[in-house]
Amino acid sequence: MRIQSIVQPIIRPVVRSVVDRVRIGSASAPALPAPTTVNFTSAQVSPGFSGSISTTKNAARIYARGGLTLWSGYISGTEAKLTAPSDFGDNAGSVEVAIDGGAFAAAPNAASVYTLFTGLPHATRFVEVRWVLAMADAPYIASSGNVLAVTGQPPALVTAVGKIQPGADSALGLYSAAVMANTATYTPQLQAPKGGDYGSNIGSVKIKGAFTKLSVILNGARRIGVSKNGGDAVFYSVADESGAPPRALTIPCDGSTSTYNVWDDGSVKGTGGTFSVAVDSAFLDIGVRRRLDQYGDSVTFGSGPGATSSDTETMRVAAALGFVGSTNGISGLTVGAGKTMLDTVLAARTVGTTDVAILALGGNNAEGGIDSTEQADYGLCIDKLLAKGYGKVLCRGILPNTGTPGLVDAANASLKAVMDAKANPKLAWIDTSTWTGFGTQDGAHPTAAGYVTLSAYAISSYTTALGL
Repeated sequence: MRIQSIVQPIIRPVVRSVVDRVRIGSASAPALPAPTTVNFTSAQVSPGFSGSISTTKNAARIYARGGLTLWSGYISGTEAKLTAPSDFGDNAGSVEVAIDGGAFAAAPNAASVYTLFTGLPHATRFVEVRWVLAMADAPYIASSGNVLAVTGQPPALVTAVGKIQPGADSALGLYSAAVMANTATYTPQLQAPKGGDYGSNIGSVKIKGAFTKLSVILNGARRIGVSKNGGDAVFYSVADESGAPPRALTIPCDGSTSTYNVWDDGSVKGTGGTFSVAVDSAFLDIGVRRRLDQYGDSVTFGSGPGATSSDTETMRVAAALGFVGSTNGISGLTVGAGKTMLDTVLAARTVGTTDVAILALGGNNAEGGIDSTEQADYGLCIDKLLAKGYGKVLCRGILPNTGTPGLVDAANASLKAVMDAKANPKLAWIDTSTWTGFGTQDGAHPTAAGYVTLSAYAISSYTTALGL
């Protein structure tokens, strides 16, 4: 596992200017052409949107949402101005812009024309534009005609070729996490917030292509993991901001045809947020669409010392086995409370027969023993997962606990007996008694490094249980 912390500037321009390419002191530097201004249309600009937009509220407009929508793209030039009115009229301070991963600042405006940058040397810059939360559902650009004026030598605009957002479920991109409805007419759906109802609710996508970069849009979350071709996870992060408004994070890729699993830390905005992965070349077929979703307690949540929800082993295990992974874990969750969480979460998830659920409950019941009520509740949790449509449910034993090993063994025996009594071929018990040596500071909750150790155990056990 490698961890890469990205501090400002987050993103370097992919295309360097003509001046940058000339060796210092060279007498043969070609002269730049005279500046010209090009007006880019709504059709050329709109692919840069990530997050909530509406194209149906008013056919003449493409609406954004304050605090939820981001526009990003590469603009080559010395000046760029975006025409972005709102239903509230001309509003100073309503549009914020960041250049090449720098801090966001209010874009100056006159008559709803916002200056994204001006008076700079000609170069290609990564530009992020967002609307402040107070703008609510009011900001928009025209749905046709010119909306972006760029002056340059020469001016140019490059936006994403495609993106995967919450709810995606196709051969070209798969998303897994609990989602919630957006405001009327706005799409896509929102990722449900992390917390007592939905647990960790990691947002996770799987894509394939010959990309040179991924642009990950974070709305609340500030840390992501990336696995290429099922390999070790690499973590990236951005500096936090008050209210965690949308922000782009660009991940460099080598241009080879590869499969990528990308996941966040579940920390979307409390009212729901967006998690988007945009790319610079065509998506390719990812093959079998299958999810690996874990439901559990604090171990599934990722509450161990030094760990975050993005460190939990499920996403890296899923990547290694050809799935897209996600988790819904709540610290302190008992088997009985697990029924309630499943009712909330499963209603907000997409599940198919190629998908696999991992049930990792019981640790918070082990000390008192698994009584008849808890056995019945565990059986109901299994039934809910099967009824949702998972093709396989892996009932994972409670992890070894150095403090109460005998109680854990007894609890696992009780839970396994519940599963065995169902005699359902879609069920499999995952024996965790040999999953030892993972790092903890309290004997129970894995550290970030401990989750790496757990992933090796899980990959081996799940491969056998699923016949992969």
